[in-house]
Amino acid sequence: MAGALENARKELKRVSLEDHDESEYGAIYSVSGPVIVAENMVGCAMYELVKVGHDNLVGEVIRIDGDKATIQVYEETAGVTVGDPVLRTGKPLSVELGPGLMETIYDGIQRPLKAIKDKSQSIYIPRGIDAPALSREIKWHFTPGKFSVGDHISGGDIYGSVFENSLLDDHKILLPPRARGTITWIAPEGDYIVDEKILEVEFDGVTSDYSMMHTWPVRVPRPVAEKLAADYPLLTGQRVLDSLFPCVQGGTTCIPGAFGCGKTVISQSLSKYSNSDTIIYVGCFERGTEVLMADGSDKPIEQITLGEKVMGKDGSPRTVVGFAPRVRTYVRRAATRRPRLGDAVHLSGNHRLVLRTEQKIQLREHTLEGRKYTNVSYFALQESEHGPVVKRLAKAFDHSVQAGSSAAAQAFAHTIDTAPIEWDVLASEFVKLGDRVRAASVQLINPVFSESHHLSTRMQALGSDDALASKLAWLLGTWVAVGDVNASESATTFSLSVGTHAALLDRISEYGKALGLSTTTVERQNRHYVDRETEEAEVAKIKTGSVQEDGSVVFEDDVCTKHDGNSAQSLQVTMDIDDLAISLTGELGNILDRIVKSFGVRVAKEGNSDLFERTVPKHLASDDLAVRENFIAGLVDSIGYVDRHYGGTVKSATIPALDMHAVSGFVKVARSLGIKVSIADNNDVEKQCVTLSGDALVGVLSCCADKNKADTPRSFAREAIPFHFTLKEQREDEYFGITLPETTDNQYLLSSLALVHNCGERGNEMAEVLMEFPELYTEISGRKEPIMKRTTLVANTSNMPVAAREASIYTGITLAEYFRDQGKNVSMIADSSSRWAEALREISGRLGEMPADQGFPAYLGAKLASFYERAGKAVALGSPDRIGSVSIVAAVSPAGGDFSDPVTTATLGITQVFWGLDKKLAQRKHFPSINTSVSYSKYTNVLNKFYDQNYQEFPTLRDRMKEILSNAEELEQVVQLVGKSALSDGDKITLDVATLIKEDFLQQNGYSSYDAFCPIWKTFDMMRAFVAYHDEAQKAVGNGANWTKLAEATNDVKHGVSSSKFFEPSRGETEVHGEFEKLLNNIQERFAESTD
Repeated sequence: MAGALENARKELKRVSLEDHDESEYGAIYSVSGPVIVAENMVGCAMYELVKVGHDNLVGEVIRIDGDKATIQVYEETAGVTVGDPVLRTGKPLSVELGPGLMETIYDGIQRPLKAIKDKSQSIYIPRGIDAPALSREIKWHFTPGKFSVGDHISGGDIYGSVFENSLLDDHKILLPPRARGTITWIAPEGDYIVDEKILEVEFDGVTSDYSMMHTWPVRVPRPVAEKLAADYPLLTGQRVLDSLFPCVQGGTTCIPGAFGCGKTVISQSLSKYSNSDTIIYVGCFERGTEVLMADGSDKPIEQITLGEKVMGKDGSPRTVVGFAPRVRTYVRRAATRRPRLGDAVHLSGNHRLVLRTEQKIQLREHTLEGRKYTNVSYFALQESEHGPVVKRLAKAFDHSVQAGSSAAAQAFAHTIDTAPIEWDVLASEFVKLGDRVRAASVQLINPVFSESHHLSTRMQALGSDDALASKLAWLLGTWVAVGDVNASESATTFSLSVGTHAALLDRISEYGKALGLSTTTVERQNRHYVDRETEEAEVAKIKTGSVQEDGSVVFEDDVCTKHDGNSAQSLQVTMDIDDLAISLTGELGNILDRIVKSFGVRVAKEGNSDLFERTVPKHLASDDLAVRENFIAGLVDSIGYVDRHYGGTVKSATIPALDMHAVSGFVKVARSLGIKVSIADNNDVEKQCVTLSGDALVGVLSCCADKNKADTPRSFAREAIPFHFTLKEQREDEYFGITLPETTDNQYLLSSLALVHNCGERGNEMAEVLMEFPELYTEISGRKEPIMKRTTLVANTSNMPVAAREASIYTGITLAEYFRDQGKNVSMIADSSSRWAEALREISGRLGEMPADQGFPAYLGAKLASFYERAGKAVALGSPDRIGSVSIVAAVSPAGGDFSDPVTTATLGITQVFWGLDKKLAQRKHFPSINTSVSYSKYTNVLNKFYDQNYQEFPTLRDRMKEILSNAEELEQVVQLVGKSALSDGDKITLDVATLIKEDFLQQNGYSSYDAFCPIWKTFDMMRAFVAYHDEAQKAVGNGANWTKLAEATNDVKHGVSSSKFFEPSRGETEVHGEFEKLLNNIQERFAESTD
């Protein structure tokens, strides 16, 4: 489909008003988003390609009613109006099939994303852009097959091959299924582009030319010679799937689960590790909102590009792998988060707020209808349609029913977890929650744990000792408070009050000397003038004088007299020593002078470059922790004071008059250390009073020079700072979002250090695939190969045009069928088919069709069936004979994890394997999060032949493990009633072994070399070990042993069984199998010894 779209455009470019009769044209009758109705369309066919409007937009006929045709358009229809022309082409919507499909990333209608990006120089797909699905620039080395001139050839025959890459070294060139004839010419071996003529065939006097590529309609299944029964397992490398619920090559599988259950984890694991030759993978903030980047800089969210790194809450970088769709959010959905410090952030209603709710347990008694109750109210996470949310719950104890209800209520209260609840929720859903939840929930200002070494790096570049960075930071903080620079003398001056000058003088002298600077101290005198009438003249006179070393001023002392006809009055000048001037002087361009001028603490005043303002650079918030603490300590030493509790412990530190230009940067640096900040209301627009508090303040005060402000160093924890906020509806606006990898916590920091959630959840799975797959490798025949060499990605996210989403699933299955016809085993991973169904629902609604359950069309089941029936194992058309398969694994995303959802229900009625996901397992980080009690596979009997030939005990071991897990589930319900001690030893063994199986067999660690992929032979040996441990234990107990004592005596055996997952598959099947044999022998021997 640029297969589709490019093929369409080539057809459209050949047509014009002069080329076609007027009868081949229709006119637009109505427009409804991507759905257009055209009239005067007599003679058009279903799914025919049409040209819409003057911009040649590509559309497809999806309904015919008399002379009217309903068309779904695959591009933005803005500007299309009633009366615009619609031209029929007589061609169906098709994709291009040939060399170049592997390692390519397409959108839902086969437009190559990289080619479009290179051509448009934009991350967005412009309307009307042309880019062929298969490159017309790359030359492929064509090697002719066994056919020669004069031979008869038919559809599906292989007449040549191409080396595409080291994993697809024999890309077969097929004659299109419907073609046939006698070869009149075939190209010799050589290099050709995909659309260059390499074969000429004649049939019934008509000559046809063929290239290395051909097109195929996406909605038409490619024909095969014979359908076969699937009998070989689709090996995923996940033990729970390969052992208990296997799928086959050519089978169909459904993976339903709520958001966050791990559907994408399984889908991507299949893509990375399954035994398939080819993989086809289908798969918010206001403009100007600044995000804290990993290097400590701030960047507007709309300017962030793919691959850049933002700051995570733990200090580690988070790579941007995609973007949320730019959307315009209506007033009822828009929101503004307003922290107390006034730094409002405009966000859309679908942004997820990162929240913390402090637990608040209350007991109160009340009477209702003459009956007395004790209520226990508390906060708890509850499932909702949009994920877990906090709700205020209450449990009532009726005194008339239960004696001692107050004690029972208190006992229940003690069982409630008192830890704060951390959660996230859509802003639009937060406003619907109860008042108490909203009042008790706060957002978080997160400390910055990352250390960028910005100041020390700058010092190194200037040739200074970077070990002195913290001392320089203290001087910079002091300078921001009271400093000045004399450029001509290259001197840096600090003006300090006399009351604190002693300690600061010593510190400044000490640090200045360490930095190679000399110190000069003078007292400066403030002058007070009397006789205001002559003040202006006297001030002018004094300004002509010179300041001496002792601080005095020498000027022409001619008394100014004012005559008013009566008397003369002289000016009195008084000079009071009020403050201290300390100058650090060095050679021109000394380190302090250069840092002051280049580090961001001194910026030119707006409108007057000769003047400057002292500021606190925001990048300092990610510098070394010691640098930040010393910087703030310098400010506190210079112009701050410290309040203490009775007993001397520090209460807070206050900067009473911080320059307004330095406030925002100062607040950010303090927050980055985990220090609470409050700003007092101040009528002075030039100065602000800032107060610091919290445990983390001790780190700053321990760096102070003034002993009246210093605090004793002690250990403390830097924790997120809670702040209350309100949501207020705002105007409709355009919002932006970024997407982070699913392997992270999906959270990052804004410039204000507010902790926010990953945006664009709908597209994040595909975004991660697009970033991760090109960097993944697999081992084939002992060599390491990039996984993209066997992968084609069809990126179909829910923010794509609705018509393109509806067509994308057919694009994927057509590509899969093409590789099946080459004799490959292909897996098509549809993640998620719910997005396709939603697109179907939207188009159905625009067509005015009668809705069925939850608004989906009544033909949803039939559409799904027509898609899944294209899977299977088959003998391909043509010669030589070859067998291939298409396996479909479809993730389904039912709202709230409800398996009664229409898409899930219809899919389960068609597919043969059900891998049900459990939200609770996923929340416990148990992956794959397969619920063994609801999952099933209908292929177990089909695979018996394979197991008989390779692993004869496999079916028996599988049934035994299922039995153990099933029995344990029933026993767990009994334990909840009577306790484990009431069980027999045999039942205790079942429970213990089931726990062992769940934790060490069913669960896998995808980040380890030993467990990311488990070969079928290792899975088989592990099953033998676990079942043997269970059987030997039951046998020993049956002979009279006590399980408690036996378990303790054989603890080393249990550890050995548990640790069998650590056996490295890379050591080879023979070596690892030998380890398992030793383990099995040890199990038998140890139980025999313990029983004796």
